[in-house]
Amino acid sequence: MMPDDNAATFGQSRQTEAASLQAERRVKRPAESRGRAYVLSCSSTFRDKVMALAARRGVSTGDLARAVLLLIPKGVLARAVDPGEPPPEDREIVKLQSGPTKGRSLKRKPRLQLRLPAGHDMAELRRALSLALDLAAGEQEIALENDADRQTKAESGRARDGQSDEINSLRRIIDTIALRPLENGVTSRVEALHVLGFSPFVTPDRASIRSRFRQLARVYHPDAPLGDHVLMSQLNEALERLISF
Repeated sequence: MMPDDNAATFGQSRQTEAASLQAERRVKRPAESRGRAYVLSCSSTFRDKVMALAARRGVSTGDLARAVLLLIPKGVLARAVDPGEPPPEDREIVKLQSGPTKGRSLKRKPRLQLRLPAGHDMAELRRALSLALDLAAGEQEIALENDADRQTKAESGRARDGQSDEINSLRRIIDTIALRPLENGVTSRVEALHVLGFSPFVTPDRASIRSRFRQLARVYHPDAPLGDHVLMSQLNEALERLISF
């Protein structure tokens, strides 16, 4: 036996549930599409959210599930997460209203009642209602695409793939021709010219030396994508040796 206040709370839930089913029955549909009543076990939190959404939209819980089942492709729905059965501690209190056990209280799993065409399983219906909640909360979106949209997306994907191949090729080229650190550091003017990319037979002016240093520093600074701490140190050594030469 459970406290009567719990039973009263469940009574309010039952009234809302009954009103939802009555609204469902009032909708005129062909006899072959009226289907069957589903009793869907779910957590009380999930049930309350679904029923609150249905109340806000002025529809039944079955209408929410039906809308998702009609609009969302089966493959997408199959990937949605099933909220699952309620945990063992999540039970609601039912006070029997008739029969030999009238007045007796018992516990049962929280549930939703829906009327839909036959052929759905419980996990599919929970996923549909879960997706309805996500859509209403803005956590999921339905993308509308026509053939032109799909063709444009495919072409964009192929272009990105081509750009990626080109970028990877350029990276390999850069890696091949990239400056390698001198084993013993910069110990002479010739080595300083080499590190900054000058011929050993030229005498660049200070402006040219500083310009070349800035260009290479953007590439080899440790914070840059191709950054190298050792090379950056040798660039600084080369600059100092050539400027002070």
